[in-house]
Amino acid sequence: MSKLYSSIIAKYFDESHKTQPRNVIIGRPDLNTIRYPKNVIRNQKYSIITFIPLCLYEQFSVFLNLYFLIIGLSQFIPMFRVNYFFTYMAPLAFVVCVSMLREGYEDIKRAYRDREINSQIYTLLTENGHREEKLSSEIKVSDIIILRKNQRVPADILLLQTLDKSGTCFIRTDQLDGETDWKLRIATPMTQSLEDISILISDKSQTVKIHSEPPCLNIQEFNGVFSWKSEVPLSVENMLWSGTVIATGEVIGCVIYTGTDTRMVLNTSKPRHKFGLVDKEINTFAKLLFLGSATLALVLVILKGVDGLWYRYFVRFLLLLSYMVPLSLRVNLDLGKLVYSWFIQQDKDIPGSVVRSSTIPEELGRIGYLLADKTGTLTQNVMVFKRLKVGAVSYTIENKTKISNLLEEVYKKSEIVANESQESLVTSTSTKRSIGKNTETRDVTEAIKALALCHNVTPVLNNSAENMDEFLSTSDTPRTSVTSLNTTAGSDVLDLLPVIGELN
Repeated sequence: MSKLYSSIIAKYFDESHKTQPRNVIIGRPDLNTIRYPKNVIRNQKYSIITFIPLCLYEQFSVFLNLYFLIIGLSQFIPMFRVNYFFTYMAPLAFVVCVSMLREGYEDIKRAYRDREINSQIYTLLTENGHREEKLSSEIKVSDIIILRKNQRVPADILLLQTLDKSGTCFIRTDQLDGETDWKLRIATPMTQSLEDISILISDKSQTVKIHSEPPCLNIQEFNGVFSWKSEVPLSVENMLWSGTVIATGEVIGCVIYTGTDTRMVLNTSKPRHKFGLVDKEINTFAKLLFLGSATLALVLVILKGVDGLWYRYFVRFLLLLSYMVPLSLRVNLDLGKLVYSWFIQQDKDIPGSVVRSSTIPEELGRIGYLLADKTGTLTQNVMVFKRLKVGAVSYTIENKTKISNLLEEVYKKSEIVANESQESLVTSTSTKRSIGKNTETRDVTEAIKALALCHNVTPVLNNSAENMDEFLSTSDTPRTSVTSLNTTAGSDVLDLLPVIGELN
Protein backbone atom coordinates (compact mmCIF):
# COMPACT_ATOMS: atom_id res chain seq x y z
CA MET A 1 0.00 0.00 0.00
CA SER A 2 2.84 2.37 0.81
CA LYS A 3 4.33 1.77 -2.63
CA LEU A 4 0.97 2.67 -4.21
CA TYR A 5 0.80 5.93 -2.25
CA SER A 6 4.40 6.71 -3.19
CA SER A 7 3.70 6.17 -6.88
CA ILE A 8 0.60 8.39 -6.73
CA ILE A 9 2.50 11.18 -4.98
CA ALA A 10 5.40 10.88 -7.43
CA LYS A 11 3.01 11.07 -10.37
CA TYR A 12 0.84 14.01 -9.32
CA PHE A 13 3.23 16.03 -7.16
CA ASP A 14 6.45 15.63 -9.12
CA GLU A 15 8.12 19.02 -9.58
CA SER A 16 11.14 17.80 -11.52
CA HIS A 17 9.80 19.35 -14.74
CA LYS A 18 10.48 22.78 -13.22
CA THR A 19 14.10 22.19 -12.25
CA GLN A 20 15.58 19.68 -14.69
CA PRO A 21 16.53 20.15 -18.36
CA ARG A 22 14.16 18.27 -20.64
CA ASN A 23 14.63 16.00 -23.63
CA VAL A 24 11.68 16.28 -26.01
CA ILE A 25 11.18 13.67 -28.72
CA ILE A 26 9.41 15.40 -31.59
CA GLY A 27 5.90 14.15 -32.29
CA ARG A 28 5.96 11.46 -29.57
CA PRO A 29 4.19 12.73 -26.44
CA ASP A 30 3.66 9.12 -25.37
CA LEU A 31 7.43 8.80 -24.77
CA ASN A 32 7.58 11.65 -22.24
CA THR A 33 9.18 10.26 -19.07
CA ILE A 34 8.13 13.24 -16.93
CA ARG A 35 4.56 14.29 -16.19
CA TYR A 36 4.40 17.81 -17.63
CA PRO A 37 1.64 20.26 -16.62
CA LYS A 38 -1.50 20.52 -18.71
CA ASN A 39 -1.64 23.34 -21.21
CA VAL A 40 -4.33 25.22 -19.29
CA ILE A 41 -4.50 28.95 -18.62
CA ARG A 42 -6.00 29.73 -15.22
CA ASN A 43 -6.28 33.31 -13.99
CA GLN A 44 -9.00 32.67 -11.42
CA LYS A 45 -8.47 34.04 -7.95
CA TYR A 46 -10.65 31.57 -6.06
CA SER A 47 -11.89 27.99 -6.21
CA ILE A 48 -15.15 26.54 -4.92
CA ILE A 49 -13.42 25.56 -1.66
CA THR A 50 -11.39 28.73 -1.05
CA PHE A 51 -13.96 31.34 -2.14
CA ILE A 52 -15.81 31.84 1.16
CA PRO A 53 -12.81 31.72 3.57
CA LEU A 54 -10.60 33.94 1.41
CA CYS A 55 -13.38 36.45 0.79
CA LEU A 56 -14.23 36.65 4.49
CA TYR A 57 -10.56 37.13 5.36
CA GLU A 58 -10.22 39.95 2.82
CA GLN A 59 -13.44 41.63 4.01
CA PHE A 60 -12.59 41.57 7.70
CA SER A 61 -9.03 42.70 7.09
CA VAL A 62 -10.71 46.09 6.53
CA PHE A 63 -10.94 47.96 9.83
CA LEU A 64 -14.48 49.24 9.17
CA ASN A 65 -15.91 45.73 8.75
CA LEU A 66 -13.88 44.32 11.64
CA TYR A 67 -15.07 47.11 13.95
CA PHE A 68 -18.76 46.45 13.27
CA LEU A 69 -18.21 42.69 13.59
CA ILE A 70 -16.85 43.19 17.10
CA ILE A 71 -19.72 45.58 17.90
CA GLY A 72 -22.26 43.01 16.72
CA LEU A 73 -20.67 40.12 18.64
CA SER A 74 -20.68 42.21 21.82
CA GLN A 75 -24.49 41.97 21.86
CA PHE A 76 -24.21 38.31 22.86
CA ILE A 77 -22.93 39.49 26.25
CA PRO A 78 -25.94 40.53 28.39
CA MET A 79 -24.10 43.21 30.37
CA PHE A 80 -23.10 45.05 27.16
CA ARG A 81 -26.39 44.65 25.32
CA VAL A 82 -27.97 47.98 24.30
CA ASN A 83 -30.02 46.98 21.25
CA TYR A 84 -31.14 44.03 19.20
CA PHE A 85 -28.42 41.86 17.67
CA PHE A 86 -30.10 42.23 14.28
CA THR A 87 -29.68 46.00 14.17
CA TYR A 88 -25.88 45.69 14.22
CA MET A 89 -25.30 42.55 12.16
CA ALA A 90 -27.80 43.11 9.32
CA PRO A 91 -26.00 46.16 7.80
CA LEU A 92 -22.64 44.40 8.15
CA ALA A 93 -23.97 41.22 6.53
CA PHE A 94 -25.36 43.26 3.64
CA VAL A 95 -22.02 45.02 3.06
CA VAL A 96 -20.06 41.76 3.16
CA CYS A 97 -22.54 39.98 0.87
CA VAL A 98 -22.39 42.78 -1.73
CA SER A 99 -18.58 42.68 -1.72
CA MET A 100 -18.52 38.87 -1.96
CA LEU A 101 -21.02 38.87 -4.83
CA ARG A 102 -18.86 41.39 -6.68
CA GLU A 103 -15.73 39.28 -6.14
CA GLY A 104 -17.59 36.16 -7.28
CA TYR A 105 -18.91 37.88 -10.40
CA GLU A 106 -15.44 39.06 -11.42
CA ASP A 107 -13.95 35.62 -10.80
CA ILE A 108 -16.65 34.03 -12.96
CA LYS A 109 -15.74 36.46 -15.76
CA ARG A 110 -12.09 35.40 -15.40
CA ALA A 111 -13.17 31.78 -15.64
CA TYR A 112 -15.12 32.48 -18.86
CA ARG A 113 -12.12 34.24 -20.40
CA ASP A 114 -9.88 31.32 -19.43
CA ARG A 115 -12.35 28.83 -20.89
CA GLU A 116 -12.45 30.78 -24.14
CA ILE A 117 -8.66 30.63 -24.45
CA ASN A 118 -8.42 26.98 -23.42
CA SER A 119 -11.15 26.01 -25.91
CA GLN A 120 -9.44 27.44 -28.98
CA ILE A 121 -8.91 24.80 -31.66
CA TYR A 122 -5.46 24.11 -33.14
CA THR A 123 -4.23 21.80 -35.88
CA LEU A 124 -1.67 19.14 -34.96
CA LEU A 125 0.50 17.24 -37.42
CA THR A 126 0.62 13.49 -36.81
CA GLU A 127 2.37 10.53 -38.39
CA ASN A 128 2.32 10.21 -42.21
CA GLY A 129 1.29 13.84 -42.61
CA HIS A 130 -2.20 13.46 -41.14
CA ARG A 131 -3.73 16.47 -39.45
CA GLU A 132 -5.76 16.40 -36.28
CA GLU A 133 -7.64 19.18 -34.49
CA LYS A 134 -7.33 19.56 -30.72
CA LEU A 135 -8.29 22.06 -28.07
CA SER A 136 -5.58 24.27 -26.62
CA SER A 137 -5.95 22.54 -23.24
CA GLU A 138 -5.24 19.14 -24.87
CA ILE A 139 -1.88 20.11 -26.38
CA LYS A 140 1.06 18.21 -24.89
CA VAL A 141 4.83 18.56 -24.86
CA SER A 142 6.43 17.23 -28.11
CA ASP A 143 3.26 17.75 -30.20
CA ILE A 144 3.86 19.21 -33.67
CA ILE A 145 1.46 22.11 -34.19
CA ILE A 146 0.51 24.16 -37.25
CA LEU A 147 -0.16 27.87 -36.67
CA ARG A 148 -1.65 30.31 -39.15
CA LYS A 149 -1.63 34.07 -39.52
CA ASN A 150 -3.30 36.00 -36.64
CA GLN A 151 -3.46 32.84 -34.52
CA ARG A 152 -2.35 32.91 -30.89
CA VAL A 153 0.57 30.71 -29.90
CA PRO A 154 -0.87 28.34 -27.24
CA ALA A 155 2.43 27.18 -25.69
CA ASP A 156 6.20 27.76 -25.90
CA ILE A 157 7.07 26.31 -29.29
CA LEU A 158 10.27 25.64 -31.23
CA LEU A 159 9.92 26.91 -34.79
CA LEU A 160 10.60 24.07 -37.24
CA GLN A 161 9.37 25.34 -40.61
CA THR A 162 7.65 28.29 -42.27
CA LEU A 163 6.01 28.83 -45.65
CA ASP A 164 8.64 31.45 -46.42
CA LYS A 165 11.58 29.90 -48.26
CA SER A 166 14.03 31.77 -46.05
CA GLY A 167 12.57 30.08 -42.97
CA THR A 168 11.53 33.33 -41.28
CA CYS A 169 8.29 34.67 -39.90
CA PHE A 170 7.14 37.63 -37.83
CA ILE A 171 5.24 37.57 -34.54
CA ARG A 172 3.45 40.17 -32.43
CA THR A 173 4.53 40.20 -28.79
CA ASP A 174 2.44 43.08 -27.41
CA GLN A 175 0.60 40.78 -24.98
CA LEU A 176 3.91 39.49 -23.63
CA ASP A 177 6.27 42.47 -23.39
CA GLY A 178 4.12 45.43 -24.47
CA GLU A 179 6.10 46.04 -27.68
CA THR A 180 3.93 46.72 -30.74
CA ASP A 181 6.63 46.18 -33.37
CA TRP A 182 6.93 42.76 -35.01
CA LYS A 183 9.68 40.36 -33.98
CA LEU A 184 11.57 38.18 -36.46
CA ARG A 185 11.79 34.45 -35.79
CA ILE A 186 13.88 31.92 -37.71
CA ALA A 187 13.22 28.20 -38.20
CA THR A 188 16.03 25.69 -37.67
CA PRO A 189 17.79 25.24 -41.06
CA MET A 190 17.78 21.44 -40.76
CA THR A 191 13.98 21.23 -40.63
CA GLN A 192 13.23 24.19 -42.89
CA SER A 193 14.80 22.37 -45.84
CA LEU A 194 12.52 19.32 -45.46
CA GLU A 195 9.78 18.91 -48.06
CA ASP A 196 7.67 16.82 -45.68
CA ILE A 197 8.04 17.77 -42.03
CA SER A 198 6.12 14.64 -40.95
CA ILE A 199 9.25 12.58 -41.65
CA LEU A 200 10.46 13.68 -38.22
CA ILE A 201 7.67 11.51 -36.75
CA SER A 202 7.64 8.73 -39.33
CA ASP A 203 11.40 8.04 -39.27
CA LYS A 204 11.66 5.32 -36.61
CA SER A 205 15.28 4.55 -37.38
CA GLN A 206 16.59 7.74 -35.83
CA THR A 207 15.08 9.68 -32.94
CA VAL A 208 14.61 13.43 -33.39
CA LYS A 209 15.29 15.03 -30.02
CA ILE A 210 15.29 18.55 -28.56
CA HIS A 211 17.36 19.17 -25.45
CA SER A 212 16.24 22.36 -23.71
CA GLU A 213 16.88 24.23 -20.49
CA PRO A 214 14.48 24.12 -17.51
CA PRO A 215 11.59 26.63 -17.49
CA CYS A 216 12.69 30.14 -16.56
CA LEU A 217 11.41 33.74 -16.55
CA ASN A 218 13.76 35.25 -19.14
CA ILE A 219 11.96 35.84 -22.45
CA GLN A 220 15.10 37.30 -24.05
CA GLU A 221 17.16 34.13 -23.85
CA PHE A 222 16.87 30.42 -24.64
CA ASN A 223 19.45 27.64 -24.76
CA GLY A 224 18.89 24.26 -26.40
CA VAL A 225 20.15 21.72 -28.91
CA PHE A 226 18.31 20.12 -31.83
CA SER A 227 19.57 16.58 -32.49
CA TRP A 228 18.79 14.55 -35.58
CA LYS A 229 21.42 13.83 -38.21
CA SER A 230 23.65 16.30 -36.42
CA GLU A 231 23.39 18.70 -33.50
CA VAL A 232 22.28 22.30 -34.06
CA PRO A 233 22.30 24.93 -31.26
CA LEU A 234 19.04 26.74 -30.57
CA SER A 235 18.48 30.33 -29.43
CA VAL A 236 15.60 32.64 -28.62
CA GLU A 237 15.26 33.46 -32.34
CA ASN A 238 13.97 29.93 -32.87
CA MET A 239 11.26 30.16 -30.18
CA LEU A 240 7.64 31.26 -30.25
CA TRP A 241 6.54 32.16 -26.72
CA SER A 242 3.04 31.48 -25.48
CA GLY A 243 0.71 34.49 -25.83
CA THR A 244 2.37 35.87 -28.95
CA VAL A 245 0.52 36.04 -32.27
CA ILE A 246 1.67 34.90 -35.71
CA ALA A 247 1.82 38.02 -37.91
CA THR A 248 2.80 36.52 -41.26
CA GLY A 249 2.23 33.24 -43.08
CA GLU A 250 1.90 29.74 -41.68
CA VAL A 251 4.40 28.03 -39.39
CA ILE A 252 5.02 24.57 -37.95
CA GLY A 253 6.58 24.05 -34.54
CA CYS A 254 7.14 21.59 -31.71
CA VAL A 255 5.75 22.21 -28.23
CA ILE A 256 8.50 22.52 -25.59
CA TYR A 257 6.76 24.05 -22.55
CA THR A 258 3.08 23.92 -21.60
CA GLY A 259 0.82 25.43 -18.94
CA THR A 260 2.59 26.73 -15.85
CA ASP A 261 6.02 26.12 -17.42
CA THR A 262 5.54 28.71 -20.18
CA ARG A 263 7.32 32.04 -20.05
CA MET A 264 4.03 33.96 -20.05
CA VAL A 265 2.63 32.18 -16.97
CA LEU A 266 5.96 32.34 -15.12
CA ASN A 267 6.01 36.12 -15.63
CA THR A 268 2.39 36.52 -14.51
CA SER A 269 1.82 37.34 -10.86
CA LYS A 270 -1.00 35.63 -8.97
CA PRO A 271 -4.29 37.58 -8.69
CA ARG A 272 -4.46 39.49 -5.44
CA HIS A 273 -6.97 41.66 -3.62
CA LYS A 274 -6.50 45.25 -4.74
CA PHE A 275 -6.95 48.07 -2.26
CA GLY A 276 -7.35 51.53 -3.79
CA LEU A 277 -6.37 54.89 -2.36
CA VAL A 278 -10.01 55.76 -1.65
CA ASP A 279 -10.40 52.55 0.38
CA LYS A 280 -7.24 53.32 2.32
CA GLU A 281 -8.43 56.84 3.07
CA ILE A 282 -11.84 55.63 4.24
CA ASN A 283 -10.12 53.01 6.41
CA THR A 284 -7.98 55.76 7.97
CA PHE A 285 -11.01 58.01 8.57
CA ALA A 286 -12.85 55.09 10.19
CA LYS A 287 -9.96 54.63 12.64
CA LEU A 288 -10.01 58.35 13.46
CA LEU A 289 -13.77 58.28 14.03
CA PHE A 290 -13.36 55.25 16.29
CA LEU A 291 -10.75 57.09 18.34
CA GLY A 292 -13.07 60.08 18.51
CA SER A 293 -16.05 58.00 19.69
CA ALA A 294 -13.84 56.18 22.25
CA THR A 295 -12.62 59.52 23.58
CA LEU A 296 -16.18 60.84 23.83
CA ALA A 297 -17.32 57.64 25.59
CA LEU A 298 -14.48 58.00 28.09
CA VAL A 299 -15.49 61.62 28.77
CA LEU A 300 -19.10 60.53 29.42
CA VAL A 301 -17.91 57.85 31.84
CA ILE A 302 -15.81 60.41 33.72
CA LEU A 303 -18.75 62.80 33.93
CA LYS A 304 -20.98 60.01 35.27
CA GLY A 305 -18.36 58.96 37.77
CA VAL A 306 -15.64 56.32 37.66
CA ASP A 307 -16.87 53.84 40.22
CA GLY A 308 -18.05 50.24 40.23
CA LEU A 309 -18.40 48.64 36.80
CA TRP A 310 -17.29 51.73 34.94
CA TYR A 311 -16.00 49.71 31.95
CA ARG A 312 -19.54 48.41 31.34
CA TYR A 313 -20.77 51.96 30.87
CA PHE A 314 -17.76 52.73 28.71
CA VAL A 315 -18.61 49.86 26.32
CA ARG A 316 -22.27 50.82 26.29
CA PHE A 317 -21.46 54.44 25.47
CA LEU A 318 -19.11 53.21 22.75
CA LEU A 319 -21.90 51.07 21.28
CA LEU A 320 -24.31 53.97 21.31
CA LEU A 321 -21.75 56.21 19.59
CA SER A 322 -20.83 53.56 17.00
CA TYR A 323 -23.17 55.22 14.51
CA MET A 324 -20.53 57.93 14.13
CA VAL A 325 -18.67 55.44 11.91
CA PRO A 326 -20.68 55.30 8.64
CA LEU A 327 -20.94 51.65 7.58
CA SER A 328 -23.30 52.63 4.76
CA LEU A 329 -20.41 54.43 3.10
CA ARG A 330 -18.91 51.02 2.23
CA VAL A 331 -22.12 49.99 0.48
CA ASN A 332 -22.34 53.23 -1.48
CA LEU A 333 -18.68 52.97 -2.49
CA ASP A 334 -18.92 49.34 -3.67
CA LEU A 335 -22.11 49.96 -5.65
CA GLY A 336 -20.64 53.14 -7.10
CA LYS A 337 -17.58 51.21 -8.33
CA LEU A 338 -19.80 48.66 -10.06
CA VAL A 339 -21.77 51.40 -11.84
CA TYR A 340 -18.57 53.25 -12.77
CA SER A 341 -17.09 50.04 -14.22
CA TRP A 342 -20.27 49.48 -16.24
CA PHE A 343 -20.09 53.03 -17.64
CA ILE A 344 -16.49 52.47 -18.73
CA GLN A 345 -17.40 49.32 -20.66
CA GLN A 346 -20.42 51.02 -22.30
CA ASP A 347 -18.56 54.20 -23.30
CA LYS A 348 -18.71 54.61 -27.10
CA ASP A 349 -15.57 56.76 -27.12
CA ILE A 350 -13.45 53.83 -25.85
CA PRO A 351 -14.97 50.76 -27.57
CA GLY A 352 -13.69 47.35 -26.57
CA SER A 353 -12.70 48.43 -23.05
CA VAL A 354 -12.82 45.61 -20.49
CA VAL A 355 -12.81 46.27 -16.73
CA ARG A 356 -10.98 43.29 -15.25
CA SER A 357 -11.22 44.55 -11.67
CA SER A 358 -14.02 46.74 -10.33
CA THR A 359 -12.24 47.35 -7.02
CA ILE A 360 -10.09 50.26 -8.21
CA PRO A 361 -11.73 51.94 -11.27
CA GLU A 362 -11.75 55.30 -9.49
CA GLU A 363 -7.94 55.26 -9.52
CA LEU A 364 -8.07 56.29 -13.20
CA GLY A 365 -9.13 59.75 -12.03
CA ARG A 366 -6.24 60.08 -9.61
CA ILE A 367 -3.30 59.54 -11.96
CA GLY A 368 -0.66 62.18 -11.25
CA TYR A 369 2.24 60.96 -13.39
CA LEU A 370 2.34 58.90 -16.56
CA LEU A 371 5.72 57.28 -17.23
CA ALA A 372 6.50 55.91 -20.70
CA ASP A 373 9.61 54.08 -21.86
CA LYS A 374 9.53 55.61 -25.35
CA THR A 375 7.49 57.95 -27.55
CA GLY A 376 5.67 55.13 -29.33
CA THR A 377 3.81 54.28 -26.13
CA LEU A 378 2.16 57.70 -26.11
CA THR A 379 1.85 58.35 -29.86
CA GLN A 380 0.68 54.81 -30.76
CA ASN A 381 3.47 54.88 -33.37
CA VAL A 382 1.44 57.34 -35.50
CA MET A 383 3.59 60.27 -36.60
CA VAL A 384 2.00 63.35 -38.21
CA PHE A 385 4.13 65.73 -40.28
CA LYS A 386 4.49 69.14 -38.61
CA ARG A 387 7.76 70.69 -39.71
CA LEU A 388 10.82 69.82 -41.83
CA LYS A 389 13.96 71.90 -41.40
CA VAL A 390 16.60 71.47 -44.11
CA GLY A 391 19.64 73.72 -43.68
CA ALA A 392 18.41 77.23 -43.06
CA VAL A 393 14.97 76.62 -44.66
CA SER A 394 11.99 75.43 -42.63
CA TYR A 395 8.97 73.74 -44.26
CA THR A 396 5.65 73.47 -42.41
CA ILE A 397 2.21 72.12 -43.22
CA GLU A 398 1.25 75.45 -44.79
CA ASN A 399 3.98 75.27 -47.47
CA LYS A 400 4.01 71.50 -47.98
CA THR A 401 2.98 72.15 -51.59
CA LYS A 402 6.49 73.49 -52.20
CA ILE A 403 7.98 70.19 -51.03
CA SER A 404 5.66 68.30 -53.37
CA ASN A 405 6.69 70.51 -56.29
CA LEU A 406 10.40 69.92 -55.59
CA LEU A 407 9.91 66.15 -55.44
CA GLU A 408 7.77 66.17 -58.55
CA GLU A 409 10.43 68.11 -60.43
CA VAL A 410 13.12 65.57 -59.54
CA TYR A 411 11.13 62.39 -60.16
CA LYS A 412 9.49 63.56 -63.36
CA LYS A 413 12.91 64.07 -64.92
CA SER A 414 13.99 60.63 -63.74
CA GLU A 415 10.87 58.81 -64.98
CA ILE A 416 12.72 57.19 -67.86
CA VAL A 417 15.51 55.97 -65.61
CA ALA A 418 13.05 54.39 -63.14
CA ASN A 419 12.16 51.58 -65.58
CA GLU A 420 15.73 50.53 -66.31
CA SER A 421 17.35 47.34 -64.98
CA GLN A 422 19.11 47.02 -61.61
CA GLU A 423 22.50 47.42 -63.32
CA SER A 424 21.68 50.99 -64.27
CA LEU A 425 20.92 51.97 -60.65
CA VAL A 426 24.26 53.70 -60.11
CA THR A 427 23.92 55.58 -63.38
CA SER A 428 20.39 56.69 -62.60
CA THR A 429 21.41 57.89 -59.15
CA SER A 430 24.26 59.97 -60.54
CA THR A 431 21.90 61.32 -63.20
CA LYS A 432 19.46 62.47 -60.52
CA ARG A 433 22.20 64.16 -58.59
CA SER A 434 23.31 65.99 -61.69
CA ILE A 435 19.72 67.02 -62.30
CA GLY A 436 19.31 68.31 -58.77
CA LYS A 437 22.10 70.86 -58.94
CA ASN A 438 20.02 73.23 -56.98
CA THR A 439 21.11 72.83 -53.36
CA GLU A 440 17.63 73.24 -51.96
CA THR A 441 16.11 70.67 -54.29
CA ARG A 442 18.86 68.16 -53.58
CA ASP A 443 18.70 68.60 -49.79
CA VAL A 444 14.92 68.32 -49.64
CA THR A 445 14.94 65.25 -51.87
CA GLU A 446 17.58 63.51 -49.75
CA ALA A 447 15.74 64.42 -46.51
CA ILE A 448 12.44 63.00 -47.75
CA LYS A 449 14.25 59.93 -49.04
CA ALA A 450 15.86 59.40 -45.63
CA LEU A 451 12.45 59.66 -43.92
CA ALA A 452 11.01 57.12 -46.33
CA LEU A 453 13.83 54.62 -45.82
CA CYS A 454 14.28 54.78 -42.05
CA HIS A 455 11.64 52.14 -41.33
CA ASN A 456 11.51 48.36 -41.47
CA VAL A 457 8.93 47.53 -44.13
CA THR A 458 7.50 44.02 -44.53
CA PRO A 459 5.06 43.76 -47.46
CA VAL A 460 2.48 41.02 -46.84
CA LEU A 461 0.26 39.86 -49.71
CA ASN A 462 -2.55 37.32 -49.34
CA ASN A 463 -2.77 36.52 -53.06
CA SER A 464 0.67 37.33 -54.37
CA ALA A 465 0.05 37.38 -58.12
CA GLU A 466 -3.28 39.21 -58.01
CA ASN A 467 -2.16 41.84 -55.52
CA MET A 468 1.15 42.45 -57.27
CA ASP A 469 -0.59 42.98 -60.62
CA GLU A 470 -2.96 45.40 -58.97
CA PHE A 471 -0.05 47.16 -57.30
CA LEU A 472 1.85 47.50 -60.57
CA SER A 473 -1.22 48.85 -62.36
CA THR A 474 -1.80 51.62 -59.80
CA SER A 475 -1.11 54.79 -61.71
CA ASP A 476 -0.86 57.17 -58.76
CA THR A 477 1.88 55.22 -56.96
CA PRO A 478 5.29 56.81 -57.61
CA ARG A 479 7.99 54.30 -58.59
CA THR A 480 11.64 55.12 -58.31
CA SER A 481 14.88 53.23 -58.74
CA VAL A 482 16.47 54.72 -55.63
CA THR A 483 14.37 52.83 -53.10
CA SER A 484 15.00 49.14 -52.56
CA LEU A 485 13.18 47.07 -49.95
CA ASN A 486 13.83 43.46 -49.04
CA THR A 487 11.13 41.04 -48.00
CA THR A 488 11.67 37.89 -46.00
CA ALA A 489 11.71 35.94 -49.27
CA GLY A 490 14.42 38.12 -50.71
CA SER A 491 12.22 39.25 -53.61
CA ASP A 492 12.51 42.60 -55.37
CA VAL A 493 10.02 45.22 -54.27
CA LEU A 494 9.30 48.56 -55.84
CA ASP A 495 9.60 51.72 -53.91
CA LEU A 496 7.22 53.27 -51.61
CA LEU A 497 7.21 56.94 -51.21
CA PRO A 498 3.90 58.69 -50.48
CA VAL A 499 1.76 59.80 -53.38
CA ILE A 500 3.09 63.10 -54.69
CA GLY A 501 0.78 65.97 -53.78
CA GLU A 502 -0.43 64.23 -50.60
CA LEU A 503 2.70 64.49 -48.50
CA ASN A 504 1.78 65.05 -44.88
